[in-house]
Order: sequence, then structure tokens, then C-alpha cells
Amino acid sequence: MGDLIEHFKASAGRHFVTLSCVQTLPDGTEVGHVFSGFMAEVCSAWVFVTAGHILRRFDEAEAAGARFSVWRLGDQTAAMGRFQDTAVPFEFSREEWLVIEKEDVGLDYAVIGLHDHFRRLLEVGGVTALGKTTWAPPMRSDDIQWALMGVPSESVRYDGSTTLLARFVVVRVFAVDEPAEAGIRNTNQVYARLIDGSDAVVADADGLSGGPVFAVSKVNNIWKYSVIGVQSAWYRSQRLIAFCPWITFANELEKEIKLALRDAQVARSDASLQTPQINHD
Repeated sequence: MGDLIEHFKASAGRHFVTLSCVQTLPDGTEVGHVFSGFMAEVCSAWVFVTAGHILRRFDEAEAAGARFSVWRLGDQTAAMGRFQDTAVPFEFSREEWLVIEKEDVGLDYAVIGLHDHFRRLLEVGGVTALGKTTWAPPMRSDDIQWALMGVPSESVRYDGSTTLLARFVVVRVFAVDEPAEAGIRNTNQVYARLIDGSDAVVADADGLSGGPVFAVSKVNNIWKYSVIGVQSAWYRSQRLIAFCPWITFANELEKEIKLALRDAQVARSDASLQTPQINHD
């Protein structure tokens, strides 16, 4: 299994991207943060995907007087390096995010479309986006293994100046039934237990939120993978994670983008018809 994990890191790691920033607390203390996420391609556009509750935490912290700066998109896992302050500078614009988060029913998604400038910089670093052919529903099978990618918060180190360090992990998980406390959230979440020792022991899954969950299987003696979920919640006492199915949200996102593109095309056509014609006699 160790060889599979290393091979999987080298291939699927190209899609994993972190979002990092420096938080300045009201008393002036600075704290570094690294959040897990991944790149997907929807209608030819690249979107950065993470968990919706991460954006809610930003909003709550700002309301309490905190400030955020030095935003970066980290592409180091594409080259299998350690996260450092050499990531892609990112213009964080809160109003450009689409956030679907309803904690009581288990919905937890956040995406932002990437401008071409940031896409090109990430591509130079080796990042590729997960296209529609790699989207799949979560399925239980003895022939399919699940793996979660992320950066545990326990591993993040900030020197207070220029350097952010964090540990990238791939953790095997296996499907379980929902815990009793899940309630109606189980209609929008899938549950799995961490298998310790598959990559590195993770004491706490905090920080893995927003990371992709993959299904890995062997087809014609070749290992294949597909993205099945966005990591959302952590049941610490039971070492269970909850993730939201990616394909459910991705299909709806695709519909909305197609509608927006169609409306934009209609608007351009209407504008051209309304342009006054000037005769040059």
C-alpha cells in the first residue's frame, strides 16, 4: 500500500492547492493559516474548491476585528515540495466567492473562479485541474479505496515574518455508517474513518477541511482515481470525517455557469443590435 500512496501523491497531488494567509489579531499578534483545497475544471473554467465553513470563519474573525493579508495559492504539492512562502500571490476578493454552507443540513462548499493570470502561474508550477471525466459519486466497494488529501492545522508553522511551513498528507479512509449525532446532515454528507499509519498519523483532522477525497481503483491493472468529495467535518472522539459529495455540487455549478455564459452571450448580441449605425456619405 505504501507504493500506491507514493504513486497517488505524485499523480493526484497535481490537483491539490492550498490557500494561505496571515491573520492579524486585534492585539497585533500575527498567525499563519494554511487551508486545504483543490482545482477543478468546470465548463473550461478553473475553480478553486474548499469548504464553505472556512469562508464563514473569515467573516466571523473580521467581524471580531481581525485582518487578513498575504494571500497565497500554494502549488508545492504539484512538485511534491514542502509548503513555503514561495506560493502564488492571490488577490482575495470575498464577493467573488460562491459559498453554499448550511451546517444544520450538512452542505459545505465554497468555490471561486480563477482569473487567467493565476491559472497560468499555477500551470507553470505543474498544477492541473480535475475535469469532468474525473468526477464520480462516492461508492462503497471492496475494489475501491478512498484517500483524503490535506494539510493538518497541527503541522502549520509561521515564523512571524516570511515563512509558512506545513505538512501535506494523504490519509486512507474507509466508509462507515453515519454517527448518531449526524441527524439530517447525513442527507448531504458521507462518512469515513481515518486509517492511521497509511501515510502519517494525523492527531486531528482540523485543517483537512476543504481537501479532496478520492476514490482509487485498479482498472486493467492500472491504478485510476476520481474525486468524490470535499472534506467538511470531523468527529474527533470517533476519528470520523464527513465529506460532501463533489459531483452533486459540481453538476449544479456546471448548469449555473452554462446559464451565465448563455445570458452573457445574449447580452452581447443585444448590445450589438442596439449599436447605432453611422452612414458615411
